[in-house]
Amino acid sequence: MKKGLVGGILVLLSLAIMAQTVTLEVWQVGMGNEAIDLLQGIIEEDFTSKTGIRVRLRVFAWSDMQNKVLLAAASGDTPDIVSGAPDHMVEYGVRDAIIDLKQSFGKERVQAVESNLYPGTTHSLNFRGRVFGFVETCGVISAFYRHDILNEQGLEIPKTWEDLEKLMPKLQSRGKNAGWNYGGVALSPKYGAYVLMKQNGGGWVEGETFKSLLLEQGSIVGFTKYCNLYTHYKMPLEGDAFTLFKTGEWPVLFNINVFHATLTQAAPEITGKWTLGLIPGTKQPDGSVSHESFMGGSTLAIFKNSKYKEAAFKYLEWYLSDKIQTRLTEAIMTTIPGTMWVSGNKAAASAMNIPEKDRKTLFLQLAQSKTFSYFPGSLAIQRELDFAIMNVLQKNITPLEALKSAAKATETELARKQKEYQRYLDKMLFN
Repeated sequence: MKKGLVGGILVLLSLAIMAQTVTLEVWQVGMGNEAIDLLQGIIEEDFTSKTGIRVRLRVFAWSDMQNKVLLAAASGDTPDIVSGAPDHMVEYGVRDAIIDLKQSFGKERVQAVESNLYPGTTHSLNFRGRVFGFVETCGVISAFYRHDILNEQGLEIPKTWEDLEKLMPKLQSRGKNAGWNYGGVALSPKYGAYVLMKQNGGGWVEGETFKSLLLEQGSIVGFTKYCNLYTHYKMPLEGDAFTLFKTGEWPVLFNINVFHATLTQAAPEITGKWTLGLIPGTKQPDGSVSHESFMGGSTLAIFKNSKYKEAAFKYLEWYLSDKIQTRLTEAIMTTIPGTMWVSGNKAAASAMNIPEKDRKTLFLQLAQSKTFSYFPGSLAIQRELDFAIMNVLQKNITPLEALKSAAKATETELARKQKEYQRYLDKMLFN
């Protein structure tokens, strides 16, 4: 009896010693040094102290993401956990550099983590039954309204794109306009077009089957409506969004949600004069209005070469929990002025240090939005959408003809990628 007890104690001691020797390396993309310091402190206090597992955070810029991660994967000198864009994580997973979390840790543990995250983010990290990561933070194209100016002039905040189309001539007759920054012509127009394409039932590519969706009726309608904002309704092609919104020349603006923090920090003179709103929507056949918008963000995945996969997953379970994400959100947004941390964890929205009305609106916008599904060759295909938009605006090509050209190039790229990726897909099929 005593021998068994001693043996059990020795096993526990051995496990404790092993845990003390584990140090996870985590590459964090896009976090500032102050935020990293806050997170490191929380890790040491709440995770390392309870598990014995140490965590070393390394930060790198979004601009370095692809090259840095690809070089690491090619050399085999990888961290345990890496963050990056959702489509990149799946790309690495298909190429067998990132592990399938469901296969490694079981469906129940994966779903337990996913249940705390925005549903619109999880599908982009799933491919053919595999789960290659979890969302960490979200970014979504939202609407910003100078309600003081609209109210003074007897104008209402637009609920649909049709409302906006009726509003724009009225604004222009007063020397004002509606503008689009992120997702507009000067800054990633493909994402603006994507918003209207999705709201009308279209999209870019069906990633599971490698099928282009650009010539679906909903895609054509949405793409045309987006281009018409510029060609027919005379939305400005460019402009300093911050200044023009602050002065009231653009009392209606579509931009990424972090613009909220910019306004709060850098434009105190218009505090109380503007409102965060939902992106204008599109009426659906059942009478409802879709406010679906483009959503992106950062995601976390585990490298295949990690020696500490179980410890890495335990860290993800801890880090993405309601408790820790709420605590981190509160710490970042109260300690670092001008920062907007939008966690992928739904419960963490309550800790955002912004007005209650804006917090509810942002939560609603995130809940109605989705990241785009993964498909191989996404960078080349997205570029074709930018080209199509510019062909309409600069060469006077009709939206349909421009989209047909983009669809042809997309189908060619998808066929090339399917051939290139077949050996990876075949391997996935039999594993």
